[in-house]
Amino acid sequence: MTEPESVREAARAVDVDESLKERAMDEAPVGITISDPSLPDNPLVYVNDAYERLTGYSREDVIGRNCRLLQGPDTREGPVAEMRRAIDAGERVSVELRNYRKDGTEFWNRVEVAPIYEDGEVTNYVGFQTDVTRRVLAERAARERAHELRDERATLERVLDRVNGLLADVTTALVRATTRMDLQRAVCRRVSSGDPYAFAWIGEYDYASEAVTPVVAVAGDGTELTDFEVSLGEDDPAVRAVETNTVQVVDASTGAGLPGAALPSRFESMAVVPLAYHDSTYGVLCVCATTAAFDDHERVVLRAIGRATATGINAVESHRRVTTDERTELTYDLSSAAWFVTDLAAAADCDLEYVGAERADGALTLLFDASGFDEDPGGLADGAAGVRAASVVADHSNGTLLAFEVPDSSLVAALAERGVDVDTIEAAPDGAELVLDAPDDADPRSLTDVVEDRCPGAELTALQEHASPPSSERAALASVADDLTERQRAVLQRAYAAGFFDSTRDVSGAELADSMGVSPSTFHQHRRAALRKVVGAAVECDAIDDTLT
Repeated sequence: MTEPESVREAARAVDVDESLKERAMDEAPVGITISDPSLPDNPLVYVNDAYERLTGYSREDVIGRNCRLLQGPDTREGPVAEMRRAIDAGERVSVELRNYRKDGTEFWNRVEVAPIYEDGEVTNYVGFQTDVTRRVLAERAARERAHELRDERATLERVLDRVNGLLADVTTALVRATTRMDLQRAVCRRVSSGDPYAFAWIGEYDYASEAVTPVVAVAGDGTELTDFEVSLGEDDPAVRAVETNTVQVVDASTGAGLPGAALPSRFESMAVVPLAYHDSTYGVLCVCATTAAFDDHERVVLRAIGRATATGINAVESHRRVTTDERTELTYDLSSAAWFVTDLAAAADCDLEYVGAERADGALTLLFDASGFDEDPGGLADGAAGVRAASVVADHSNGTLLAFEVPDSSLVAALAERGVDVDTIEAAPDGAELVLDAPDDADPRSLTDVVEDRCPGAELTALQEHASPPSSERAALASVADDLTERQRAVLQRAYAAGFFDSTRDVSGAELADSMGVSPSTFHQHRRAALRKVVGAAVECDAIDDTLT
């Protein structure tokens, strides 16, 4: 016989002492009970230590009582009835019950009951109790979370159906609109027509005043409010939406209500959507709702509506610009600006007026007429930031023509790169002004950044649209300018600014040649060649017009 087999035979021969069995039951990690069905109500006759720890009841508390003492008001009848039926039939059973400890606290108890037979009769029932509260609660939480996810998914699907339909309707309205106002009116009407949205307005942004002004407002029933005004406080969500290019949401539940005195009190929330297309910001779309409606999903869709609306506005405005040849005029107050022009006017106690710019030999030169000037510009400009050289070109009937050589990063050069013309620069000892003529699709914000970067302290004071010369006329002028060489353009610019072509001719060609560092013959050679091109272009253009008429 092998050693393992001998060990097993020896183990089978051992008669386990009853006290050892009881000790093992007492030390078991699960609750163990024994009941006697021969006694009235099948009372418990034994419980182990784990049962006492599990239930809080001592042996003295439970011996002689039925195991139902652990049941309470929320114990379900179904598992109890199943356990009762199995006991009556002398069968094994396993159920989970909501039980109660002695101190009244609930726990989930997995109860397993097995009959003990002797001579074919049930003499006792042994029960095993295991605390399964953690598992039951975890399963319950999982089920609840699953229900929540299903509810959230259903809610999301409803929201997406609504907002996707809204986006589609807005896009259709944008395609059909022919004017900016029609487009804005159509967007407000569609956005405000579906619950919980009940009111919408669009405001245009004024770059000069940094304010938003409502231009169209539509109630949920389709009524357009012709006299709608909104008063927004210092912390203006509309301006904040423009400045940050993000959707701003305001909730009335904060206690302060919604900003804007004209908004009805029944509105519970408001979303302000920037209308931005690339670098251009056209204003904001403000949507009011009767509930706290603007969750992350709706913000995404509203942002898409804002971009679609801005794209539509850009398309309408671009078409209008092509047909009307409009441009934008921007006016800046330079009274507090740090720039060599304002510094020179104050230091020399004179008035300066910009008369043009010329480029020759790779150098950019700005020309200014100065009245009341009797200083050395070279000395005044020595400490001026961004000025490489300064000189007097000539004295003429309107004053003194000054020339300032500046780097390519200067204000005039930076604006020219963006297709912006400097219409006016006027500086006096007590103030200065800059007026720009920009394409109508230029972004006032980026142009203002350029101005403020080169002239710290400049302030945008006015922005307005105006009609420009017809496209054919601008094209003809641009063609003549392109036909001139760099030196020819510089000679004509300086001669014109100095009054060389005036009847009085206060300045000679020799003086102008000297101011440009060339010989008089070279100066006149460039002047004659440039004039021939300009006059020839004018004659040819007039001949074409005569033919057409």
